[in-house]
Amino acid sequence: MLFAISSLSIRQRLQNDFIAQTIQEDLDSYMLKLSSNPGLVSEEQVSTNIEAFITTPNKFHLVLPLHYGELSEGTHVLNEAGKTFIVAVNKRHQVNNQPVWGFIKNDISHIDNSSQSLVLVFTVMFLAFLLLAYLLALYVSKKALKPLSKLAAKLENLTTDTHLEPLTPDFHDDEVGQVAKALDAYAQRLTDYVIRDKEFNADVSHELRTPLTVIRSTVELIKSDPNITQKELDRINRIERATKQSTELTETLLLLAREERKEQPGHERTQPGLIIQNIIEGFAPTLKLKPVKTKITENDWLQVKAPESVVSVVLSNLIGNAIKYTTEGTVHIIINKNSITVEDEGVGVTESELPKLFDRHYRVGKPNSKGSGLGLAIVKRLCDLYNWKIEIKRNNTTGLSATLTFN
Repeated sequence: MLFAISSLSIRQRLQNDFIAQTIQEDLDSYMLKLSSNPGLVSEEQVSTNIEAFITTPNKFHLVLPLHYGELSEGTHVLNEAGKTFIVAVNKRHQVNNQPVWGFIKNDISHIDNSSQSLVLVFTVMFLAFLLLAYLLALYVSKKALKPLSKLAAKLENLTTDTHLEPLTPDFHDDEVGQVAKALDAYAQRLTDYVIRDKEFNADVSHELRTPLTVIRSTVELIKSDPNITQKELDRINRIERATKQSTELTETLLLLAREERKEQPGHERTQPGLIIQNIIEGFAPTLKLKPVKTKITENDWLQVKAPESVVSVVLSNLIGNAIKYTTEGTVHIIINKNSITVEDEGVGVTESELPKLFDRHYRVGKPNSKGSGLGLAIVKRLCDLYNWKIEIKRNNTTGLSATLTFN
């Protein structure tokens, strides 16, 4: 389109300039001859192709319209009676001390008509080439993107149960083939990682459960001894509780590693009230070392559809943190119909720190304080896995309130 417009514009300008220059030179040459030879005939047509007139200012209206007298030296484009003329004007010569005017009119209407035809031709050509370019672009783009669409379709059809087959054999060694090759390499790395992870989980599950089973059976044998003292029995019970907690923690962490929910066909249900009692008994030695008391308020009977190990790990972290960060006061545990709230009177945190409590390795207080900062992160992951809701906020005292709402 730009080429067509430029061509027409340049053609029109050059054509008009050439015609104007030609007739102006012809008129100037004739007028020069007339001024040198007054015997030449004036006020007559001097060309069969163009209209040329030599007249005086007093008589030019006899052969030309009056407005021609207002034209200045040079060439002009005039429209008359639906036609277009280029008019050359010369008024600078005299004959017998009288001014003589020369006019040349060249009809260029046929040129305008040819220009209109040329515009029409260019328009048709432009539309034809535009349609052809559009169809060609559709064809080329469809053919060029066909391998990419094929690759996208293969990736969309993949599911977690689909066996990952190499993509490279289905594509040529071009840009899409290079992408498929890179995806194959990435998929292989992911597959190797998943296999190693599953093998590690299986090994950990086996290797950790074996010594814990040995400890648990040994504890049972020791407890069966009738000569054991009460002090020794208390220590053995602590070992037994720690072994049980380690077993539950191992099982729960394996669930998190596999990102799967353990749901038995019989829909295993757990009573958090009993678990809370056992958790508090496990923290009894810690509670003896500082003026902190625990209080349990059971407003309603609560039963949770989840493994005991999972509920125990979540509640152990919440109650353990409350006891840990409370130097003096009461840790209040409230059991409602669908939730459990753990309130403490500890050091608390600022509003800006609340969103960070579930971050891994984040610890309240000094950086060198004891702990790994993983407890609440594990709690959050377990809650997400079982669609539970965990919320921690500042309470009316200096401490925090953690509310666990079950689905």
